[in-house]
Amino acid sequence: FSHVLVRSHECSFEEEKTSSARKDRHRDSSFESNVIVGSNISNKISGGSLFAYRVPENWKTDDIWERDVMATGFRVRGQIGNMINPGAPGFCYTFYPTLEGSKRWSRPFIGIAGDCAEAAYILRPDSESAQDGCGIDSSTKYALMCEIDCGGTVGSLAIGYGDCCSAPSEKGWAKIYMPSYENDKIFAMGMGSGEETDDFSFS
Repeated sequence: FSHVLVRSHECSFEEEKTSSARKDRHRDSSFESNVIVGSNISNKISGGSLFAYRVPENWKTDDIWERDVMATGFRVRGQIGNMINPGAPGFCYTFYPTLEGSKRWSRPFIGIAGDCAEAAYILRPDSESAQDGCGIDSSTKYALMCEIDCGGTVGSLAIGYGDCCSAPSEKGWAKIYMPSYENDKIFAMGMGSGEETDDFSFS
């Protein structure tokens, strides 16, 4: 492996006006995420963040591990139900969209449990930022693929490649499972090629 991913579990609260806007689950095209990823990150870190530390060649003796900020701006949505040790984001997970893994994909995707941000986030490799030649570790450059509003605390994620609850899905593509603790629900999202295909599996 080349990097160690570390997230700060920071208790920075979302602004009231932003929190009120999020209560409307029917978001329009003007919605903007609080989370800043990849080439959009400035020098300022805001809220909870995801960092990548490059593993040095002599990692047992070298005390300098270069750090890059992969994402920042994760903020807590304050509710009565999540006021015990609130913070964001939660755990992060690397995964490939399909079972072929590194045979098909050059870099893994990253799933982030927002914890008290009440959302899950999927980051995809950003090939454009990786070629900008700014002297920054290009392998840590990612873009926000999607933010999934779960309406409750999302402390962890699960990722698998099997069938999901008899729902049609493309074979071999990742399924992402997201809990919404206060609502006693688990949401599932299946990835796919985005193309029309007859290659669906049913449980």
